[in-house]
Amino acid sequence: MKKINRTVAYFLMALAGFTACSDDDENSSVVLGDKEGIVLVTFGSSYEAPQQTFTNVDTKAKTAFPGEEIRWGYTSDIILNKLRQGNGEGSLNGVIIDRDTPEECFEVMVQEGYSKFTIQSLHVIPGEEFDELQEAVEDLETKYRGVECLVGNPLLTSDADIKQVAEIMADKFKEAVAEGPVCFMGHGTPHTADAQYLKLQTELQEINPNFFVGTVEGIGFEDGTTSIGGIINELATLSPKPTKVTISPMMSIAGDHANNDMNGNTGETDPEEQSWRERLEAEGYQVTDVMKGLGDYDEIVAIWMQHLSDAMND
Repeated sequence: MKKINRTVAYFLMALAGFTACSDDDENSSVVLGDKEGIVLVTFGSSYEAPQQTFTNVDTKAKTAFPGEEIRWGYTSDIILNKLRQGNGEGSLNGVIIDRDTPEECFEVMVQEGYSKFTIQSLHVIPGEEFDELQEAVEDLETKYRGVECLVGNPLLTSDADIKQVAEIMADKFKEAVAEGPVCFMGHGTPHTADAQYLKLQTELQEINPNFFVGTVEGIGFEDGTTSIGGIINELATLSPKPTKVTISPMMSIAGDHANNDMNGNTGETDPEEQSWRERLEAEGYQVTDVMKGLGDYDEIVAIWMQHLSDAMND
């Protein structure tokens, strides 16, 4: 029934769009309702464990905002196509999961009578994906005059955010870092917001110098500062030389990057193609992994929820 209702909604969207273009290129003919709703926006994942992470975030949002309608939007077309075709990983393979892009979610909700949206980015940094989300919001407000959108900031937006996240993660890994360095894997970006990762590392190292934050791409990765090669060079300077290293994702979920780029068993001989685990083990370190995304820590989710509340009250 859910899929049938969604199909009908998409048909109405297309019909409304045709009518709007016929009557007035600048304005939609849709009569706006007065309902309010929340949209949580994430990159998405085709792995099983992140689905539980999303459930945790969804539960926390419903607890923080009781009575509010809460929907989700996935920004990755690749992930959406895999899920819709039943090409998820592990136990999700063969399971059809139908999710919306933020744009699709907005359109369906407008047809259902929503005109005020509070949108919470579940991205870690205010980078390219957050910019694209803001563009989608602007397009929605342009298409439907009278629609109002409020947008909550990503996790690591302000210096206060970075400090708070550092304190939370340092506490979560206090036992691990007592035994050896803890290396967090962030995503990285060519966007200037890539600098947030090194700011986070600085805050973490104020608490314990054995915390490191690396990335799998982006500005810091390209210049060798946040690449695993750069981190290995930093580890080599520690005295006494540690024997144990803990790796964990500094991403909203433990998805593809965590399972492959961080903790994978590639079997590659070229270091550039190997995972963090393989690179570190090749250096003689005993590697322990913590396969939890940021969305699995309630204290971190609370920051996203605070950003959502701030957007509502701005």
